[in-house]
Amino acid sequence: MKIVFLDADGTLFHHSGYIPRSALDACNHAQKNGHKICLCTGRQKVEIFGDLTKIDYDGIIAGSGASIFVHGKQIVEKTFDEFEFNTVYNFLNDHQIPALYESSVGIFATQKTKDCLKELLEIQCGHLDDEQRKMHGLYTLYHQVHVVNDLHEHPINKISFLESKTPYQKVYEDLSPVLDVIPATFAPLGKESGEISSKRITKATGMEVLIDYYKMNDKDTIAIGDGHNDLCMFEKAAISVAMGNASIQVKEKADLITTSITDNGIYNAFKDLALI
Repeated sequence: MKIVFLDADGTLFHHSGYIPRSALDACNHAQKNGHKICLCTGRQKVEIFGDLTKIDYDGIIAGSGASIFVHGKQIVEKTFDEFEFNTVYNFLNDHQIPALYESSVGIFATQKTKDCLKELLEIQCGHLDDEQRKMHGLYTLYHQVHVVNDLHEHPINKISFLESKTPYQKVYEDLSPVLDVIPATFAPLGKESGEISSKRITKATGMEVLIDYYKMNDKDTIAIGDGHNDLCMFEKAAISVAMGNASIQVKEKADLITTSITDNGIYNAFKDLALI
């Protein structure tokens, strides 16, 4: 029996709003064969909807390791501590960088940030018809954001910053000594966008919780992903698989490379690994 950890966006879930039929079939077949299928995503629990709910996961790691669920029951909840939060908050404010403050119960932002999201939405989805627009991840994200006056009132576990006049590299250099900073895993936020989280909270720490929960061993683990925040999964897992649409840097760290998400990547990986 194996325990398989699947990234969402770009791996299992296409940004235009669907999971390939072949991936759904592969997950269902693997579970019937006795394997555990776990979602391991940077998305918050409130962002897991639509096609992402079509799989009966054996575990969900949300918020890049901050919130962990087993069959609907939450077993772990982690957030920034006061020092970590204030460090990020003050830096983003000082540099006027729009950002989304994420928690397991919602996504929060200032009105200025939501206005920036609306501009991105018009640029990237303005040419789409109503049905296509509503399926796009950026449309869904925009309508999930709650505008609040005081961001300190909420238990935040991850912060995603939008592209701004401040380059990603500047954010990385200033904050990475004390926090994890990676390029955004949701491309529509812009080339200079990124994600900030606590070094205490990663997808790999989430994997450890579910491995222990199911009384399994590291040798039984498989991780499949396409983004920078999946590299810690690759280091933790016995076998790591990069999607064909992953960046070169991610592919270089993987044990295997499957086809892209639009070319039955999950299904082909499961076949190659004898899960189905």
